[in-house]
Amino acid sequence: MSVRGIRIWRRNDARFQPSILVEKNGLDGSLLFQGGAIATLDSDSTDVERRSYQKIVDAYGILGVLAITKDEAVLVAVTGVLSVGQLYGADILKITNVEFISLRTFGSVENVDSRIIDLQRLLSSQMFYFSSLQSYDLTRSAQHRDSHDCSDARFFWNRSLHFSFQRYGIDTDNWLLKCMAGSVLVRVVYVGANTGRVALISRLSCERVGTRFNVRGANYLGNVANFVETEQLLLFDEKECSLLQIRGSIPLFWEQPGVNVGSHKVKLRAFETSLPAYHRHLSQLQHRYGEFAIVNLLGRKEGERVLGDAFKTQHKSSHFAPLVDFIDFDYHAQMKISKEAIVQLKKKMSPHMTKHGFFYSMGKEIVKRQTGVIRTNCLDCLDRTNAVQTAIGLQMSHDQVAFLNLNAGKVNVEQRVEEILRDLWQKNGDQCSTIYAGTGALDGKSKLKDASRSLARTIQNNLMDGAKQESFDLFLTGAAYDPRLFDRACNILPPSLIQEYADAVSQLVERSPEIAEPQSIKIFVGTWNVNGGKNIHNVAFRNESSLSHWIFANSMTRLVSVEDEQLADIVAIGVEELVDLNASNMVKASTTNQRMWCESIRKTLSEKAPFVLIGSEQLVGVCLFLFARPRVSPYLKDFAVASVKTGMGGATGNKGSVAFRIVVFSTSICFICSHFAAGQNEIRDRNEDFATTLKKIRFPLGREIDSHDVIFWLGDFNYRINLSGDEVKNAVRNGDYAKLVENDQLTQQKALGQTFVGFNEGQLTFAPTYKYDTFSDDYDTSEKCRAPAWTDRILWKDQRKKGKTQLLSYDRSELKTSDHRPVGAVFKVETFKVGGRKCVELIEDVVESMGPPDGTIIVSIAGKPRFPPQMFPPIHEKLKELGAQVQLSKFDDGDLWIVLNSGEMALAALSMDGLKIGGTDQINVKLKSPDWAYALKPHLSDFDLESFEVTAEEEALLGGTDGAVFEFADEDEDAISVSSLTLTGSAPDRPRPPSARSEAISVAKLEWPTEQPNVLSTSMPTRASSASLANSSWYEHVPPLAPPQSNNNKSPPQACLFNPFTQSAPSPAPPPSTIPLPPTRGASVGPGPPAVPVRKAPPPPPRPVIPPRPKNM
Repeated sequence: MSVRGIRIWRRNDARFQPSILVEKNGLDGSLLFQGGAIATLDSDSTDVERRSYQKIVDAYGILGVLAITKDEAVLVAVTGVLSVGQLYGADILKITNVEFISLRTFGSVENVDSRIIDLQRLLSSQMFYFSSLQSYDLTRSAQHRDSHDCSDARFFWNRSLHFSFQRYGIDTDNWLLKCMAGSVLVRVVYVGANTGRVALISRLSCERVGTRFNVRGANYLGNVANFVETEQLLLFDEKECSLLQIRGSIPLFWEQPGVNVGSHKVKLRAFETSLPAYHRHLSQLQHRYGEFAIVNLLGRKEGERVLGDAFKTQHKSSHFAPLVDFIDFDYHAQMKISKEAIVQLKKKMSPHMTKHGFFYSMGKEIVKRQTGVIRTNCLDCLDRTNAVQTAIGLQMSHDQVAFLNLNAGKVNVEQRVEEILRDLWQKNGDQCSTIYAGTGALDGKSKLKDASRSLARTIQNNLMDGAKQESFDLFLTGAAYDPRLFDRACNILPPSLIQEYADAVSQLVERSPEIAEPQSIKIFVGTWNVNGGKNIHNVAFRNESSLSHWIFANSMTRLVSVEDEQLADIVAIGVEELVDLNASNMVKASTTNQRMWCESIRKTLSEKAPFVLIGSEQLVGVCLFLFARPRVSPYLKDFAVASVKTGMGGATGNKGSVAFRIVVFSTSICFICSHFAAGQNEIRDRNEDFATTLKKIRFPLGREIDSHDVIFWLGDFNYRINLSGDEVKNAVRNGDYAKLVENDQLTQQKALGQTFVGFNEGQLTFAPTYKYDTFSDDYDTSEKCRAPAWTDRILWKDQRKKGKTQLLSYDRSELKTSDHRPVGAVFKVETFKVGGRKCVELIEDVVESMGPPDGTIIVSIAGKPRFPPQMFPPIHEKLKELGAQVQLSKFDDGDLWIVLNSGEMALAALSMDGLKIGGTDQINVKLKSPDWAYALKPHLSDFDLESFEVTAEEEALLGGTDGAVFEFADEDEDAISVSSLTLTGSAPDRPRPPSARSEAISVAKLEWPTEQPNVLSTSMPTRASSASLANSSWYEHVPPLAPPQSNNNKSPPQACLFNPFTQSAPSPAPPPSTIPLPPTRGASVGPGPPAVPVRKAPPPPPRPVIPPRPKNM
């Protein structure tokens, strides 16, 4: 395929709408792109049409149509390729350059969207490959091609770019390319008079794709980062021999955030919440590959030890433990001891290699199938994984050569094949490493070479990978919707449907209540400026500093009830000034207080019920914690973190915000904790801090704060009261809160539309929370004597049309260890659980009501063999009367084909059938696709949505009490170690708190409530990986979470690899019972105002003598 077989023409006449014409060698006619529609033209029509067009580019192929904005779509043409060899008679071509051609404008597409430049750089980075013949599909391995007729969606990267063509009935096999990402290496081998080929093909999955520090671990569907299927292929005559291996990130929720210079620090999200994702991932592997074994190459330094221990613990507690062998091998440590250590690893893997075998066929006869694979991983699944997979491939190559009978009468064939494969594996490692990390692999042979590549990785990963990640997301998902609609659609619909039936998305979202069952949950939101955060744990004031006075305050109907049904399901707590806002902490904030606070909150919550930590994030002094009940944890997904600095114009983090996003059932919720500019008169600065946070907080896939269904905004906003201190105190003393509210800066600025537009707040029926003398009920008596104010606030916004978020209580608590009082609020939020079968029915109903996707009608005149052109204007007028817009028209076989702006208009145009125009001519109107509704239904029914619903077993994984108890590692304040692998329901007798490592703070300074059985513990600090929609392929790729079946005497799987739902779906989980509301006082009515005490604060009690720290602490 050395000749550019595609010719692309453009009509540049500004009097007409933009139009593109595409011709291809070997095919009669052309493709016409106009008005968002696509049509085929015959040869005669093409010759006529081309006269008014100008050729703009020759190309090797077309990847498809990509929507880069709501109003702009581009044709992606391959204009540069490099041949890497031949397989099965097809040229394997590497893409080296692409060009984007606008379908809606005349100008350069780079002027429409600046992201196009980065996307072009990505697609031209020589990581994408395609086959010149449609008979050989690169996305499929040899064994997959034998048992399936469809492409493997995991490795079909431009699949969504084909949807526009399929909508209009274009044969994509003839006109478009199928590309995969990864590495393809081919070598020719001569054995006597015979010629064979040795190839190594690594297919990178597009289900959870991203760069090294942007995408780690697994998403809730069980898809893992950097998942690669590598096929070692030997072809001689009609014989083919194929060996598959796989690699992928550790299937837990973890990441490596921030600037990393040769660092292996790891942050884990709550250990317990990753159980369903872990089981889903292993279920996928079992379904697609049969048997498998896990080879874990993590070491014992820094975060690798943490992650490795968590991996082993998770596997031991899973149903797969007795069926899947877990081989643990510290590669770096063992290889330092002896370079021959790899031999010991090969001995452990040898039984699996022998048992799994490889695929072998002669012509069309299948002689042998591969019954399983080895899954290898290290931290990045790059350097160490490359070395071990190379060892497996080389050892198995001997059996492959023997099976092909290449040694018969020949000399050194086995050795020659091994030398070729060794070279291919080394190059394969470099190419896979370049995609994920930006440089070639570190092989340990040259320290200078490895050092230079490590430095290049640091620069690439920390400075350039953000744009690359955005390009991945844009290519795989497009950007055809506004952020709000996109987020709603992603929560209730499969991504493939969002792209394939773009016109139906808005109606599906509009009608989503028809398929959703209301599920009421309670959310507690609390905020507190803790003034450095240390007094709460001071043993001298322990009687005044219990967090239970805040979270379980008897004056509030929050979590006060001892009844399990009355407890909050989700707890979000934000603290400000967690550390002193000095220069040292602004450069690198200590996490000691974060760990202490997290542990104290968790212990306090565990007094009433088990809670698991979903996330914790600190930005200097601002810290946000999110906890959830185990019973709702299986229904939480898409957790993500974002933060923004607003101090000193965005340069420092002494002021700023931390935000979490999470989806509960199908409702997206955003929590933002902020600390705005201080000062009585700095109103404008506070408004700017709010605007900056609203603008700059970005979650994966470009999601904004306003993209979410429900938003909770909490923190120390620092808005003051425009009265003197004495006036405020007198008003508080008299209970005249109405006067204070009138002069409250936040209330005034909201009314003016300057800040928190559209947000709600409960009535301020409690005294101002700032500023107190520490350990006192007196407002500020210092020299500055600051006026009291409601600086600490909680606001919310429900953006759903029929959203029901109800404030149950809004009050403050009387903890005196800070100059602020904590504030808390409890909300009842109505979320919606999508029903799988109802979703299928709604999809079919909406698509059917919208008419044929192509929107095409065929018009003819009764009694005339050819449609007279002069009849087109009156027909056009009739269509305008119906409200239809003509996108494109053509003559085909004597009839007039008209593409309208929607399928609904095509159905409406059928009313013109039988009309007489001019009194004599009767027109006949019919649909181009009369059976479109019937044809769509089987396709849509293939989505087995019940498998997306949480099963009873899946709910039991988190609803139970089994889990590992995590503690903080002594040697690294940011790391977490699995120091106690407690797999029973009870917690350890006396967990060692993190404060025990401090000389200044003893164990007694932390309130450690009595451990109760059935309490889940968790780890921190955490931050969830950034997941993209493209990285979390939806229901059609998620097998049901079911106990693994024994592999004994198991026949090879016959189901299509990309659609694992050929098996029967599990029984759906019973719907959770509605959580009854506690008896609460009204959100807007509170008790009478408390009197302001006038007595001075009592002196603090004498501090006890703290004994010296024992040596064993």
